Amino acid sequence: MTDIKAQVEKLDGWSVENEMVIRKFKFDKYLDGISFVENIGIYAEGVQHHPFISIDYTTVTVSWTTHSKNSLTEKDIAAAKACNNLYRLFN
Repeated sequence: MTDIKAQVEKLDGWSVENEMVIRKFKFDKYLDGISFVENIGIYAEGVQHHPFISIDYTTVTVSWTTHSKNSLTEKDIAAAKACNNLYRLFN
């Protein structure tokens, strides 16, 4: 787990809370956030690894954890990186 947390520290905007990696993404427009969430959904289905997502107008909060391990794993790091890459497409 220590190695995973060290990897999270290197990820732009992500932190660890309650065995989850979490980040808030800000958008200028509500529908940009919705499109972002849709793209995360497509990614999640493709890798069969699904996040917790909340939408608060122009702020999207994404949290990843590996439910089967009840902990953070490499899958969560890869998913956080994928979210960062998707976010770049919106900015």
